[in-house]
Amino acid sequence: MLRRFLDRFRRTSGVPAAASDDLGVELAPLFVLLDAIDAEAAEVRAAAERSARAELGEASEEVEAILTGGGEQAEAEWAEAAKAARRAAGADVRRIVATGEAEAARIRARGRERIPALAADVVRRIQGFPEQAP
Repeated sequence: MLRRFLDRFRRTSGVPAAASDDLGVELAPLFVLLDAIDAEAAEVRAAAERSARAELGEASEEVEAILTGGGEQAEAEWAEAAKAARRAAGADVRRIVATGEAEAARIRARGRERIPALAADVVRRIQGFPEQAP
């Protein structure tokens, strides 16, 4: 509709075809149409701004939920890693204690094996000392 209306005013030379002394009266409907288009554009802009603010708010809430969930998940992962480290450390402690106990048992057994030979050596040395008079 606007295009047909504007075509009335076009000539190849660019001068309005229906130019009259009262050009304002002829252009008044065009200005009314332009005002309506401008009002509609303002409504579209306002609706777009409202929609953008709403989406931004939703996105902010979603980001907050993700960050909160991520923090909770990180804490849970840290706690699980700490448990695994304690289990591993406990296993290491048990292995070290078992190795120490085995070494101690080996040393005790070796000592028990050597006692008779050492005792015999001590007795032989004592018997080899000259007797002293009291």
